[in-house]
Formats: sequence, C-alpha cells, structure tokens
Amino acid sequence: MPPHRYVLLNLIRKLDQLFDGLRFRMIRVAGRTKRIQVKIATYRGFGRADCFFLQGRVLIRKSIRNRPFQTAWQQLVDSYHRLHTDEIPRARLRILLDGREFETYTDKEGYFTLYQTISPPLETSADPWKSVKIELIETPWGPLTSLASTKILIPPSDARFGVITDLDDTIIHTGVTSPLKWEVLYNTLFKSAARRKVFEEVAAFFRAIKTGPGGNEFNPIFYVSNSPRNFNDLVKKYLRIHKLPKGPLLLRDIGIPYKLHTRDYSHKKESILRILETFPDLPFILVGDSGEKDPYLYYEIAERFPGRILAIFIRDVQHLRRLKRLKPLLEKARTPAIELFETYQQAALLASGHSFLNLAYFHQLCIEGK
Repeated sequence: MPPHRYVLLNLIRKLDQLFDGLRFRMIRVAGRTKRIQVKIATYRGFGRADCFFLQGRVLIRKSIRNRPFQTAWQQLVDSYHRLHTDEIPRARLRILLDGREFETYTDKEGYFTLYQTISPPLETSADPWKSVKIELIETPWGPLTSLASTKILIPPSDARFGVITDLDDTIIHTGVTSPLKWEVLYNTLFKSAARRKVFEEVAAFFRAIKTGPGGNEFNPIFYVSNSPRNFNDLVKKYLRIHKLPKGPLLLRDIGIPYKLHTRDYSHKKESILRILETFPDLPFILVGDSGEKDPYLYYEIAERFPGRILAIFIRDVQHLRRLKRLKPLLEKARTPAIELFETYQQAALLASGHSFLNLAYFHQLCIEGK
C-alpha cells in the first residue's frame, strides 16, 4: 500500500478513536451506563494441548433476528445492525478454559486476541472441542458484566491431515465473479441463512473427508474466508443448516485497519499461516476456487511449506479454459496432488484416489442429503 494511504488511514483511525472517546464520555456524563446492554461476540478457536488461539469482540448489543426463512427486508435490517457496530475498546475480560484462567483486553476496534501457551498442557479426551467461558469484567466507563461461551478445537494426535477451505463460491454460491460484484451484495445483504445456496454434494464431500477412508478418523476442517467477520453468526447458521462439518471460522475484519505491520499479508494468507504454524506436524489439504486468488495463494503456501500440503483442490467457477491456464502454475507447487474439478462428485472421486475419503460413504451421504 502506498505511504500516502497509510497517512490517510492513520488520520481516519485517530478521528474514529476521538469520536469513540467523546461518545463514551457522553454516556458516562448522562448516567446511561447501567442501561447499556453489552454483547461478547465469540468465534471458535483452535490449538494444541499446550497452546490455543482465540478471538472475539465486545459490542453494544443490537437486535438481530437471524431467522432461517426471514424476508429480504428483515435480512437487510439484520445486515445493517451487523455492519453498524458500536465496539467497546479497552474492555477487560476473563477467559476460563479447563480450570485455567487468563485475562485480556479489547483493542481499539473492540477485538480481543489471545494466543496463549498452556502449562501444564491440557488433558486430551475423546471430544476434540473444549468449552471456553468468557466473562466481561470492566469497560472504559466502569464495571459491566456479560457472559459468553464458545469452543476451541484441539485435534486428536492421530489426525491424519487437516483441511483448509474457502467459503465463497467454493462451498456456497456467492457470485464473486459477477459484474461489479452485485451478486455478492445481494446474497450477503438480502438472503437469510436457509435461502443461501450451497453446491450439490458439498456437505457430503467435507463430511466424508473429515472421517477419512476408514470412516473413523477426525480430520479437522478450517473455514477461511474474506467475508466480513460481522456476519459470523449468519455463516455459522448456514453451515449448520446445510450440514457442513463443525470447524473454526476465520472471517475478515472490514473496519479501519489498525495493525499496519500486517500490510504485506492478506487476511486469508495470515489465517492459513497461523493454522499451519499452530499445527507444525499436521499436513493439510487446501480447497478453493478459480474465481479470484485462491490458486495463486495456495501455490505460495505450498512453496513456503514444502511437504506440508498433501493436495490442492480447485473448483471451476467460470470456465475450464481458465482452469487449464492455471494448471501449469499449480503444477509447479511443491505438492503431490493438484486436482481441478467442476462438481463435488468429481472432487470426491479424485479424493478417494488419494485415500482421503471413502467413496461409498460419500455416496451414502449424498443419498441421505436428498
């Protein structure tokens, strides 16, 4: 990004912080602090027995219906409330995990990020999901309390591989390649969770790959997307409605950038690097589409982590000719399998050839899903 844009961003950010500070003073002077309802927006975390990564956000609560079949107008109202946030900076929180206690603070955008080592390590169990309780202790205008809970994924030690997948136009129809991205806006702002369209057999593919060829494995799945983090609740709901496997959901912050040191990395790249570095002994499969930059990003990741990427699966969202132009680039990547596909039936057949899933189980899931 050119230097003058950083000067402008710094100015905008300082003005934003000034207005937030004035707003907090007005709330305190008016004596309205007791009437404020605070919400802790939680995101699923992930980690190992000796460390974990967790993010969330503290906001002033707003009314969001998030009903599966609500009207376009109701969905637009919900979208407005999701995007027009009143964040609470410098809030103090207590994190409780398996008898351990940690404290953290929100940043200027209301986010908290915890990358925490654990000693002694957590005890492993049959359930890879660990419950986390989050308690709001204090805000800039005094004590306020709020409680929330979420889960942290700690994959079992015998997991054979992990899967990192894109969402938009890989799992769910978004229309990223539409002119002026009008389909993206319409699908995001006007369509409720149950009205969003996922691709045929996509749930069966990821459920089969999660359990592996023997059907008894737990191979963790991570969803990484440039969709706004404000829509986390909506995305979680449509993944659940369409029976996609449960997994950490890493979405993008669309606010004013406040971490300028990350300027050389996209959100998706940062997220994938964090996952790979958190699980240094676990190989991964990358799944994306040809609509935007997934092939180029995955090529870069495979080059950076030789031997860690078992396969790259790229779904065609436009035309096979474009995929053929991408194939020479992907074939240079340091990964043994580059698979290009148009349907998840094709993807499942290719994946079974690499012993990533059981094809019969995939077909069974397809029948059950109809």
